[in-house]
Amino acid sequence: MFGVDELGMDLGTSMSHIVVRGKGIVLSEPAYVAYDRQTRDVVAVGEQARRMYGRTPAGLVVEQPLREGRIRSFDLLSKMLRYFMRKVVGKRAAFRPRILLALPGGMAPSERQTLVDVMVDAGVRSVVPVDESVASAIGAGMRIDQPYGRMNIDVGGGRTNVSVFSFGHQIVWDILGVGGDRFDDAIIDYVRKKHNLLIGARTAEELKINIGAARMRGANLTMDACGRSLVTGLPRAVTVSSEEMIEALDEALRELLGALHRIIERTPPELASDIFDEGITLSGGGAQLYGLEEVLSDQLRIRVTLADEPALCVAHGLSALIDDPDQYENIDLISGSRSDIIEPA
Repeated sequence: MFGVDELGMDLGTSMSHIVVRGKGIVLSEPAYVAYDRQTRDVVAVGEQARRMYGRTPAGLVVEQPLREGRIRSFDLLSKMLRYFMRKVVGKRAAFRPRILLALPGGMAPSERQTLVDVMVDAGVRSVVPVDESVASAIGAGMRIDQPYGRMNIDVGGGRTNVSVFSFGHQIVWDILGVGGDRFDDAIIDYVRKKHNLLIGARTAEELKINIGAARMRGANLTMDACGRSLVTGLPRAVTVSSEEMIEALDEALRELLGALHRIIERTPPELASDIFDEGITLSGGGAQLYGLEEVLSDQLRIRVTLADEPALCVAHGLSALIDDPDQYENIDLISGSRSDIIEPA
């Protein structure tokens, strides 16, 4: 794909996506890096590294460079980004594209600048930062530039971004510490307490995807979970049901609902009235938890609609911004002020 001059990147906690002008999403890879513990040499990136998670020998480590919206290792992040960029742009240094980069909301300016420098080191000419919540809302098909209140809840892997928009601005916004990873941790904790079984993060994620639920399903699904017995120390498998998943996720969902109540209380009355009339849009990979939109609708007493392809809303939003920038010229891309191109320090 030599000659790519402008692209967008959704640098997610669990998945990273790259979009190219006129082509849409051209890369989707898990945001994992496997490296040698002693030399720090990278062994695998993306899907190959994710498959190694929890299965590596003592000398290898698999990590997510981003966790809960924060950068854990700039070195690993730089190597991961360079790998992704090479897959899309190629190895020819003559092509240094401009990039729209979706950033977790609330990132400190110093951390944002360091991330921009990492992107430039990976082969980017210049960077336009975009709040994840803005890109997600656009990708979900919301008209956030209109003089009406619109609310988007983006349940990501590490955190949940909640924004109320009007006239292209984020009027009220907050970042909640509840996301897909928090759901996984709740499942691990539940299985440990209920079944005396220690399971890994990948098993917890599979339980969440296959039988996880925020409310009762039409049928009680079951799935075998394998792990290490806390009684004997030996490998053991237990059968876990979707009804148990509701119990396991109850506390995390209560945290989410409590935080959403507080955000709505902070919303100006006129905008709150618009939201009540138009409803709330739910996006993000974590939003795919079975029954989540119904639970939020019942508890908030506001209609909640799950976006099409919720896990790809940020990527679709970046694609829209690249393909038709004039349509979104009145939108603030970063919360608090109009964003400009950031050049390397």
